[in-house]
Amino acid sequence: MEALRRLSASLPRGRTLPPAVWRQRHRWMVRVVWAHVVGIFAWGLILGHPLWHASVDAFPIAVCAVVAGFRSYSRRSRAIAVAMGLLTSSVMVVHLMNGAIEGHFHFFVMVSLLALYEEWVPYLLAIGYVIVHHGVMGTLAPSSVYNDPSALAHPWRWASIHAIFIAALAVVNVVGWRLNEDARAATAESEERFRSAFDDAPIGVALVGLDGVVQRANAELIESFGADPSGRPLVELVDAGDLGGRPFPDESDELELRYSHGRGWGLWRHSPLLDGTGAPEAWITHCIDVTKRRAAEAKVSWQARHDPLTGLPNRDLFLEQLHTALGRRNGHVAVLFVDIDDFKVVNDSLGHGAGDRLLTSVAERLSRVLRPDDVIARFGGDEFTVLLPGIHSEEQARRVADRIADTLREPLVLDGEQRYVSASVGITLTAPDDVDVDPQSLLRDADAAMYRAKELGKARYEVFDSSMRQRAVERLEIESALPGALERDELVLVYQPIVSLVDERIVGVEALLRWEHPEHGTISPLRFIPLAERNGLIVPIGAWVLREACRQLVAWEHETLEMSVNVSARQFAAGGFVEMVRGVLAESGVPARRLCLEITETAVLADSAAMTGTLAALKGLGVRLAVDDFGVGHASLRHLRALLPVDTLKIDKTFVDGIAHDVDDAAIVEGVVRLAHSLGLHAVAEGVETAEQAALLRAWRCQSGQGYHWARPVAPAEIAALLGAAAAPVASTRVSRRVSAPSPAPAAPAASLSARVGSGPAA
Repeated sequence: MEALRRLSASLPRGRTLPPAVWRQRHRWMVRVVWAHVVGIFAWGLILGHPLWHASVDAFPIAVCAVVAGFRSYSRRSRAIAVAMGLLTSSVMVVHLMNGAIEGHFHFFVMVSLLALYEEWVPYLLAIGYVIVHHGVMGTLAPSSVYNDPSALAHPWRWASIHAIFIAALAVVNVVGWRLNEDARAATAESEERFRSAFDDAPIGVALVGLDGVVQRANAELIESFGADPSGRPLVELVDAGDLGGRPFPDESDELELRYSHGRGWGLWRHSPLLDGTGAPEAWITHCIDVTKRRAAEAKVSWQARHDPLTGLPNRDLFLEQLHTALGRRNGHVAVLFVDIDDFKVVNDSLGHGAGDRLLTSVAERLSRVLRPDDVIARFGGDEFTVLLPGIHSEEQARRVADRIADTLREPLVLDGEQRYVSASVGITLTAPDDVDVDPQSLLRDADAAMYRAKELGKARYEVFDSSMRQRAVERLEIESALPGALERDELVLVYQPIVSLVDERIVGVEALLRWEHPEHGTISPLRFIPLAERNGLIVPIGAWVLREACRQLVAWEHETLEMSVNVSARQFAAGGFVEMVRGVLAESGVPARRLCLEITETAVLADSAAMTGTLAALKGLGVRLAVDDFGVGHASLRHLRALLPVDTLKIDKTFVDGIAHDVDDAAIVEGVVRLAHSLGLHAVAEGVETAEQAALLRAWRCQSGQGYHWARPVAPAEIAALLGAAAAPVASTRVSRRVSAPSPAPAAPAASLSARVGSGPAA
């Protein structure tokens, strides 16, 4: 059984010819049958047979040819008709040759011809026909089949001999038949793989003629274009501008081209399809849709060159556009450096989320007041830069700065409340013939001008001049020298008295930090404390200030004098602050009740939960706590609980300045004093500079004050002298001082340890 299965598996299956191939072969086979009809009829006449005899010989063959031509019949029926016609033709050939052995070769040819159908039924019928004909007809009319005496005597023996030869021929035909089937199966498998690779490919594939016309496209390419592009020139599928006149398709490197419909990009590559001679007969075109990749690349490129918060160009893109503007300038190129004033206060009091929303609103406003060709960028933090190409005068740049100030003057609505912001602007310009200018130097000069605007009071603009560069160099030198200032003993403390408004006697002093630089002289805290805040040096500097102030308090040997020391929010956040204060008190021997730690309102509100815990721990040590600069932050009364448990509210100088002539300032200060009284807190007014201000504060029952009206910040020895004259009112001491020196002009408040060390006027 196994042998039979293997034999069956090795035989051809039959009926495997494609319909088109079968039809073509059948047409030629029918023509062969008709050729035999004509040939046998003519041969009979040539041999001298009468017309009827020749007609009888050709008639059955003609009938088979007619039946084989009926298309309504099945393939098998028509093939059988051809087989019968061809083998009948062989019979007639043998008959007309009077059984000559040569005539029998016609059977072999016809049987081989019928193998072209590759169908078992007509082929086996043909073999059976030969055997039956040679046996039966050899018996009934041997002279019509054989001309050999032995064959005439033994027709079935000769039929068997012929059957052996036919069987051998059949084996050869079947082997060829099976080889043909295997070759077709391999070809069909290859074609199916190609079809699958073509039609089901995850990329667009097209068969393109040498004339450039698409002959066939797969589903992916059709989807990319929304329609079947077959019949259209391939060049019509891409943007002609991207080709730049190059032939398409060709064997050049792969190209990324936009689709002609404008809704995507494709990566195109073409390979020639060769014929049997090696000559190209078509193109196989591949198209990978790279639309998403291009979009992702564009997004990444945009993100690399733009600020994610405001959507404005970032530093790199601004520098690139500034470089381009300098290369093709016609007239001046101006750069404006815009810095939001006191932005840190917003972040500290309202949080960074509110700060981000404020920056977004500012960016929108600044963009609206610029010309279409102007460029605005977010340079970092709260800094913006503006490029003004092709302006013709400094006045134009000033007008832009004015527009910036005007647009920021209107209040911003932030979290449902109106907020006011201002900006300091630095301006620098190039001359048309200035060939040595570069983007970095322009930005440096604009930055220097902006810092100058800050120094002159903020909310203004300044145009760069050479003196500003020198100040910028000094600022860099200060920043470089600051880390070693403490080790070099260049930091010193001065002290400003805090005076009781009841009897004008000194009740305390506030420690104020100064930097005695060997080259630049005395440096105001306004210049170096922000640097210390940024680089973290404020923590060791603040610890030194606290330790030195307590040491000096002990040295004065005054039993009731209180020492006020400003504390940075950075110190609170650094950790271990409470332990450090406890250690300083233990080391110096200063009673905790005589130490008052001052922290700004905005610093408390920046992280009110954590700050409240720290303040409570400090109160547990017994030290006094004061809120410095009360009223200048973005707090409201609902935030006041976060400021407790403090002992003192210090009213900021900006409010005290106007109480003698500004009704609003007077109302604010009087209200804060009453608020302090109602909460059981001590009120201290900062920056008192006139007797009129002191009188008003006294009338409102403000307990204490400090400022130029009584004394400037002075060295420890002068404080000792004032304390030595404690029996006399401070006012008389002030009068005696003024006899020898003119009254000093009001000065800006000195910096605390967070934003400045000390709240009184700078020396």
